Amino acid sequence: MVDRFHFGAWTYRSVNDITPDEVDIWANSGMTATMSPEVSYRDTEKLIPFLDRAQERNMKLIAVVGSLDYSSYTDEETYKQRFTQAYEKIKGHPALMGFYCGDEPKKPALENTIQVMRIQKMVAPELQPYINLRGSTPDMFSEKPGDRFADWLKRFKAETGCDTYCWDSYSQMVNDGGATSHICALKAHNDACREAGVRNWVTLLSSAHWVYKYPNEYEFMWQITTAAAAGCQGVIWFRLYDKALAPDYHGSPIDEFGNLTEQYHRMKRCQRRFNDQFGLIMHKLQVQATYLTGFPRLSFEMFNDKCHDVIKKLNIFEQCMISFFKDEEDKEYVAFVNIERELPAIISMEFDSNKATLVRIDQNGKNQRRLEDGDDMLDLFPGQMLLYRIDRK
Repeated sequence: MVDRFHFGAWTYRSVNDITPDEVDIWANSGMTATMSPEVSYRDTEKLIPFLDRAQERNMKLIAVVGSLDYSSYTDEETYKQRFTQAYEKIKGHPALMGFYCGDEPKKPALENTIQVMRIQKMVAPELQPYINLRGSTPDMFSEKPGDRFADWLKRFKAETGCDTYCWDSYSQMVNDGGATSHICALKAHNDACREAGVRNWVTLLSSAHWVYKYPNEYEFMWQITTAAAAGCQGVIWFRLYDKALAPDYHGSPIDEFGNLTEQYHRMKRCQRRFNDQFGLIMHKLQVQATYLTGFPRLSFEMFNDKCHDVIKKLNIFEQCMISFFKDEEDKEYVAFVNIERELPAIISMEFDSNKATLVRIDQNGKNQRRLEDGDDMLDLFPGQMLLYRIDRK
C-alpha cells in the first residue's frame, strides 16, 4: 500500500454476514486502512478471503477479533496465548495492518490498554495495533498538578512500542459550540503528539445518532481538512453501515438494507478528492504550529503578524485555520482551511517575497504554481484546504 493519508470506517459486521465483495465497496470509496468484519479469535482464518481481496485493492485491514481488546485482559500469559492463537492463522498477510485493541477506555482501563498493545507488538512486531481513545482523554490527565497527557503518551510509546493511536470526536456535528469543542480536542491531542513523537488518527462522524446529525458534503470535507491541518494522519468514520434495528441511528453511507446512500457518495468524493490533492504529501508532513482567524475557539492562538516571518498578514473576515508544516527534508509548507460551514472564505495575504517564494501545490505536487507578488487572493469553499510550499531564498 502506498503511504498516504489514511481513511477507514467502523464496519460492525460479522464475518459470517458479509462476503469479500464488501471490500470492493470500501476500496471504491477511497478507503485505505479500515476495520475488518468481526471474527472469533478461534476462527481468524475466516478473514483470509477479506485480506486477499484487500491486497488486490491496495488496502490494509485492521483485524477485529473477539476477546482481544483491553476489556478481555486478565493476565499476560492468558492474553498472549489467545492473541498468538489468533495471529498465527493470518500471520504474514501483506494486507494485515494490525489487530483492534478496543474502544474508548476510561482512565483505569488505560493500564490494560498498554498491556494489550505491548503484548501484541511483542508477538507481532511488524503490525500496528489499533486503539481508539476518547476525545476527552487529555482531560483525564488534568485532574491534579503534574498530570499531563503528553507524559502518558511518552510512556505509551516507550512501553508498547507503538507510535500511533486513534481517538474520536463527534461534537462538531451538533452545533457551533460543538465545533469549538472539536477544535479544542484537535489542539489537545496534536500538541501532545508533537511533544511525545506520536502520530494520531481521529474517528469522525459519517452517521447520525442521538443528538449528532449526519454531515453534508461540505461538512465531510470540513472534518477531513480540519483534522489534517491540525496534524492528524488518518480518519476513521463512525460508522459505515446502519444497524438493522436502531431507530436513533440513521444516515450512514450504507443503510440497513445494504443500499449505498448519498452519504456513501459524499464520503467517496471527499476521501478521493483529498487524497488525489494532498494525501501523498500530507502523510509525510509534521505539523509545527496551527493558528485560527476570525473567531477564537478557546484553543489555537489567533494568527497575527508575529506568528511567521514570511507570511506577515492575513486579511480575513471569515473563520480559517492556518497550519505550518515541515517534511522529512525540512522543507516548509503552509495549509489554509476555510472552517466556515456555509460561507466561502476570501483570504488576502501579504508575504515577504524577499525571504521566500510561495508555491501552490495541487495533485500531490504534479501541478505547482508560484504565487507572484500581488497574486495573493485565495478563495476557498466551506471546508476547502489549499496547500503551499514555502521556498526560502
